[in-house]
Amino acid sequence: MRLTLAALAVLAATPALATSENYQPIRVDTTFNFVYGAADVREYGIGAAIEPKFNVTDQIAVGLRLEGAALVPESVSVGSDNVSMGVRALSAYLAKVDYYFTTTDVRPFVGLGAGYYSIGGVSQSVGSGGVVQQGEAFTGFGVAPQLGVNFGAFRLAGTYHFLTGGDRVVLVQAVGSTVPMERTMPTSYFALELGGTFGGKRIK
Repeated sequence: MRLTLAALAVLAATPALATSENYQPIRVDTTFNFVYGAADVREYGIGAAIEPKFNVTDQIAVGLRLEGAALVPESVSVGSDNVSMGVRALSAYLAKVDYYFTTTDVRPFVGLGAGYYSIGGVSQSVGSGGVVQQGEAFTGFGVAPQLGVNFGAFRLAGTYHFLTGGDRVVLVQAVGSTVPMERTMPTSYFALELGGTFGGKRIK
């Protein structure tokens, strides 16, 4: 992360390295995200991301991606009850590079991010059929391949966040039972992103 920041600072401070001929050097992409993760227990959520970047060339931008999301798992069936499992928070701090296929107003692109992810949450639910108690603090490395398109200043993209470590295991204890049930919750997520771009405009 520090190396990425240092590299961006050097690029921004050294005009000779700014080889983008047709676009402003600094751009900031912002998105509102709809997040989905699949496992035994699925999760849904919303979040947002900001990506300050530097146009190294007309078709390559490098920078950072800072992201946060709130995730709500679906209920777990225990006996005759559906037991809620609380809310989780996801944050990500990634180095990012985008490659744009065109230099027109409509710009399809592919992107790749890599860096640090954190998932945390505490919950407790009690019903006539079961009890769920959980505290978690997952941290680890992940990568985020992305496919999208810029329509002028409007941005549409899909991103898959692949986190190392596999799915998380949750124990669900039924009332009166001595054997807890195991359920897995997702660690990796897909996000549909809608947003916009500030700066980085074509130089007329």
